Amino acid sequence: MAIKYKITPKNLHAHVFEVELILQNPNPLGQVFSLPSWIPGSYLVRDFAKNIVSIQAHGAGQLIPIKKLDKNHWITSPCSDEITLSYEVYAFDLSVRSAYLTNERAFFNGTSVFLLPLGFEAEKCELCIVPAQSSQTLGEWSCATGLKKVAELNFEAPNYQDLVDHPVEMADFTLFDFQVAGVEHQMAITGVHNTDIARLKQDLKTICNHHVGFFNNDTPFDDYLFLTLVKTKGYGGLEHKNSTSLICSRKELPTPKLVDINKDYTRFLALCSHEYFHAWWVKTIKPASFFELDLSRENYTEQLWIFEGFTSYYDELSLLRTKLLTPEQYLDLFAQTITRVQKSKGRLTQSLAQSSYDAWTKFYQQDENAPNAIVSYYTKGALLAFVLDIEIRKRTQDQKSLDDVLRYAWVNHQQSGLEDNTIQLIVKQLTNSDFTEFFDDYLYGVKELPLQESFAYVGVEYKLVKRLEDLTDFGLTIKTQGEFSQITQVFSNTSAQQSGLYVGDKIVSVNYQQLKDKPLVAQINAYTQGEVIKVGVLRDELLLEILVTIGQITPSFCQLSLNTELDNQTNKQQKQWLYQE
Repeated sequence: MAIKYKITPKNLHAHVFEVELILQNPNPLGQVFSLPSWIPGSYLVRDFAKNIVSIQAHGAGQLIPIKKLDKNHWITSPCSDEITLSYEVYAFDLSVRSAYLTNERAFFNGTSVFLLPLGFEAEKCELCIVPAQSSQTLGEWSCATGLKKVAELNFEAPNYQDLVDHPVEMADFTLFDFQVAGVEHQMAITGVHNTDIARLKQDLKTICNHHVGFFNNDTPFDDYLFLTLVKTKGYGGLEHKNSTSLICSRKELPTPKLVDINKDYTRFLALCSHEYFHAWWVKTIKPASFFELDLSRENYTEQLWIFEGFTSYYDELSLLRTKLLTPEQYLDLFAQTITRVQKSKGRLTQSLAQSSYDAWTKFYQQDENAPNAIVSYYTKGALLAFVLDIEIRKRTQDQKSLDDVLRYAWVNHQQSGLEDNTIQLIVKQLTNSDFTEFFDDYLYGVKELPLQESFAYVGVEYKLVKRLEDLTDFGLTIKTQGEFSQITQVFSNTSAQQSGLYVGDKIVSVNYQQLKDKPLVAQINAYTQGEVIKVGVLRDELLLEILVTIGQITPSFCQLSLNTELDNQTNKQQKQWLYQE
């Protein structure tokens, strides 16, 4: 017995999919159906059911009543015969998380379109995709998905959770393939682009080979698919079992004229690296609590610092280890990550464990006070991964590293998953050393990470300097609002906050001189500690003059550089870290 789904791009211009669900042997007392409230990998309740615009149920050849129980549950009247649900879904979310339908493309995640009959979670699922009418589409559409294909536009999945973990792309896309460790890989690129396919293919293959080798040449999939949407502006990715959905800007793909790798192309390769790494590190090795996900409500874990933070550490480091980046380019990227963390006053308020646990309500629902209240488990998690990596190397005389921790978890915890303290126990076992104080300080506490000491161990000079290109050291961020610069964020314990400057204030003048944007930034940054300046602001369309005393500046802009004068031991440590030599 299988649950049968059929999805049709019904109205491209109205952005409506039609879905048909056929269920045999429904609950005779009334069958309940539900749609997920969130999608794994994106920790926010999104209430996808709000996009269902109509729904009907049929049984024994006639309409049967169906009643909505709450925002994402429906129940049919008692029926012992086969039930057919027919419903329409509005799809116009241009992201990797939901569904989207126009004459350019059809894209969907199963969590947005496929209702689950409760009690049938473990049943086999069959999917038939009805093609859009070619007269309505731009170009000739093809279909790309990681689902198991049984016939043209017909697919199957062993259960519902597997079904919804395979996004589907239909469009006139560019498709290319390559082999890694005997496993077929593909990338589908949707949108207008001028990509050097040969170069992209080779660089992707290099990255994928590295990750496969990192995990002992063991792949958790039989094939892999990169789904890439190209826009003028856009960035993001979401991991899946044997695929990933990506959005990038057109400038981030390599063109035939691109000679040396630039920052834009690096950004795209790092995104591919990140999401591909997730195939092992969160899709296979995962928190124990994630093995049976409840997609109707939040699923909490303290471990996002492990799965997103560690992945963020390795996504760029792997570009260096594969020689796609020079050490200088890599350190520049790493310095940017440190700068983002240093700008976040929330690092002194929220621990990494708390950041992971509160992702649902804080990280994914940020407001203007977010920089003062939260810290990113991505960026600070990556920094903790680095510091932990170096500390393991120190305590084992460079015989072990964080690489060994992940490989140990891969070999021993695929079936059990990780408890909140599993990584800590693995580290202790591999190093024969007590890391209790380390994790108490840096994971469960808010003590500043010993970055300078860690970088010194591998021969890298670390320093924080004042950045004159913005006002973050002064204590605020701004955006252009008409003829003024408007304050968008105010940072804790800074000159800006202590003087009484507020989010929403429009800065009119500094010492009676009307300024905005870059001239405003330059003027404020020119003053030194102890000086008092008069800042004119509009607040509720009333003109106010605020006296600001320039306080002590704590620089937040990070600079990293290789030390060229190293002793033999430090030089060896540097090469081991950078290149695994």
